[in-house]
Amino acid sequence: MDQKQSFNLNADFLGGFTSIFIKLVFAIIVVYLLVMVLNFLRDKYINKETNKQKDDISDLLIILNKLFYISGFGFVIANIFQFLLSQIGGRQSNFSSVNFRGEWDYLTFGIIIIFVGIGFKVGYKMLKKNPKE
Repeated sequence: MDQKQSFNLNADFLGGFTSIFIKLVFAIIVVYLLVMVLNFLRDKYINKETNKQKDDISDLLIILNKLFYISGFGFVIANIFQFLLSQIGGRQSNFSSVNFRGEWDYLTFGIIIIFVGIGFKVGYKMLKKNPKE
């Protein structure tokens, strides 16, 4: 049975470097939300007077933008290097055969998270454009 797919849909995205990235993102969000709750409780019960407006969500958007953008390019570049090194190491005597099939999952994952990072940047700009009253 010959299955033709443009992407490897049976890929395990919960293993390897993608799982480390997803766990890192969840850890950053959980820690940031925990700090936001602690700051809220501190301001509510300890410091009764608050005179400055805080932009906690916009800071989280900046952190996630940079994390997704840099990691996305890291996944793309690493997948390209992996492909090139596998082509160099895989050739024995036939220089004309170049295999373009292979593991491109990190490349597609990298491109997706680059666009998610761009989305966080657009969200940050929209938040700064329309501040809440």
